[in-house]
Amino acid sequence: MAKEPEKKKEAAAVVRKEPVKGAGTPILLRDRYQVFPATPMFDFDQPSATAFACSDKRDPNSYLLAYVCKPELPPRINVLRSLKGQQINGVMPLLDWGVAEWPLAGRQCMIVIYQRPLGGRVMPSLESEIAPLDEYELVKKIVPQMALALKELSGRGISHRAIRPTNLFWMDDLCEQMVLGDCVTSPPAYDQPVLFEGIEAGMCLPAARGSGGHADDLYALGVSMLMLKLGRDPLKGVEASQMIKSKITKGTYSLVVGEERLPLSMIELLRGLLCDDPSERWTVNDLDLWTNGRRLSPLQPKQEKRAVRGFAFLGEEYNTARELAFVMAENWGKAAEPMLDGQLEVWLRRGIENKEMADQVSAAIKAVKQAPGADQKAAEDLLVTRVLMLLDPMSPIRYKGFSALPLGFGPALAVIMGSKADPKLFAECILRDVPHIWFETRPEYDASNSQIDNLFKDLKAYMQQTAMGYGLERVLYDLNEALPCQSPLVADSFVVDIGELLPALEQTAKKIDPRTMPMDRHIAAFIACRFDFNVERQITALNDKSSQNQLLGMLSLLGTVQWRLGPESLPGLASWMGAHLGPVVGAFHSRARRRDMEKELPRLVRSGNLPELFAYIDNHEEKRRDEDGYMLARAEYAASSQEAGEIESGSERRNQQATRYGHQAAGVISMMLALIVLSILLMIRFF
Repeated sequence: MAKEPEKKKEAAAVVRKEPVKGAGTPILLRDRYQVFPATPMFDFDQPSATAFACSDKRDPNSYLLAYVCKPELPPRINVLRSLKGQQINGVMPLLDWGVAEWPLAGRQCMIVIYQRPLGGRVMPSLESEIAPLDEYELVKKIVPQMALALKELSGRGISHRAIRPTNLFWMDDLCEQMVLGDCVTSPPAYDQPVLFEGIEAGMCLPAARGSGGHADDLYALGVSMLMLKLGRDPLKGVEASQMIKSKITKGTYSLVVGEERLPLSMIELLRGLLCDDPSERWTVNDLDLWTNGRRLSPLQPKQEKRAVRGFAFLGEEYNTARELAFVMAENWGKAAEPMLDGQLEVWLRRGIENKEMADQVSAAIKAVKQAPGADQKAAEDLLVTRVLMLLDPMSPIRYKGFSALPLGFGPALAVIMGSKADPKLFAECILRDVPHIWFETRPEYDASNSQIDNLFKDLKAYMQQTAMGYGLERVLYDLNEALPCQSPLVADSFVVDIGELLPALEQTAKKIDPRTMPMDRHIAAFIACRFDFNVERQITALNDKSSQNQLLGMLSLLGTVQWRLGPESLPGLASWMGAHLGPVVGAFHSRARRRDMEKELPRLVRSGNLPELFAYIDNHEEKRRDEDGYMLARAEYAASSQEAGEIESGSERRNQQATRYGHQAAGVISMMLALIVLSILLMIRFF
């Protein structure tokens, strides 16, 4: 075995003498582990988690390490649950995990407790150089340790997705037992440099690579073993985009090995692990057989069919369809033109001599040219998407600047929303059925693809609804079953389980402005997704046009959660909710009923029972009685009004009749007086 540098041995020995003693006031996790914010351990930091000193109250002499996760990144909760307390050969032991108030972040954070490696990191950074490990140590000791680790992880259905030299540690102070480091504090492969990812995953956004499989771990292991053999990064300084392009044109093995002189045993190992076709790459069983002395058939890299004449694009010529697809994806805005003018189809027929692919591209172009003018730009984007998938069937889902494998959509959206980035491209991708195009263009049938395709159809249906309980928020929780609720109302409490939601809101109620609503889009979507109970009626009420029905829907939704999951009393949340019930009380017509409710509500609020509060304020019998009383009062009022009207109209008629009778009497009297006067005048005249 090659000897490690003496300085490293001495440092490891110093670490071995006694556990690191933390300074300052510790944070207590699960009433057992003390984590010291004032004592960082920079040598163990991860790209997405910071290391701190830790001690065990039950075993003060243990060697521990605490990783504090970044709040905006979703940890791999399911893997945490699987690895907790497990002793897996070749894997750094994960002892426990939990959530605690972290003073440096001013909120609750996920904390993961590991047994601390005594020999430190194998490679301090990818930019550094270390003493190369010799062939014997790698082939006879290190690779078997890693093979055993991957075999045990495979048996548990876990892919590590974070294998790189900077995440390999010497577990013992003699630097003989190498282990895989943390793989749970960030989304799968999120922290992996492109060098350690296969071509397909390397094309994706870091958060969108998905959980992958053991083929991805074996690929990363192959690159890591080569770096340990060389003691350095063979592609140091090469940009990620150029690295992927070179992997496509040369193959990973040829690219990373180059002119390096390697022993035959290493050549066989690396050819098997670095095969760019995942279906032909060594499996965990193949690696296990190799470590036990069985020699496998040597793998020769497959060369993609090269064109007789290159395709000119942006001043350069490309001889393979996959290379051209990658460059076009990098220059999305200029990719449609050579497709629409027929250049690409001609090249596929004459240069690549692939008639089937040319026909598929031709059909896609015809469909775009028939699209209405208003939809032309969107149709061209979908054309580029489809054609790139046809040119490179192994590529991820690519749409404009968004690139993801199907199982990477969930972590990608979590990172987008956690970092407050613009989710527009993600939303467009779902709404325009881009994943469905990817499934349509698969060269081989896979039954699991149908299930995932149907999932994306459901997600599109959620996206098309803008109401609370749906939209991007619902998609977020549907795709990330272990993601904490992202509502600002409870974000500091790291609510993963639905049963933790109401206690978190209870704590929020103690410090928030009561005028703030105790419900938002995230909480509604979180409940709709995680609550194993039909709440469609409450969600519908929550989105009603009437503000009173919205408040009742909110109270009913929260009350249903309390009824099913507890806790028994939530006085803070009840008071918070009660502060918004004025319009509901005001909707009752009876003053007496309103006075009774105003007297009774404080008692119900103090009890903290939301279902009881809802049952009282939404009492259908009382509502019916109030409505009946209101209708009766309206009827009585109408009758009284009519009677008063009749009285008023009757008096007027009598006045009119009196006037008419007066006029008639006056007329008669006038005539009689006239006759009398006339008679007198006649008598005087004749007598």
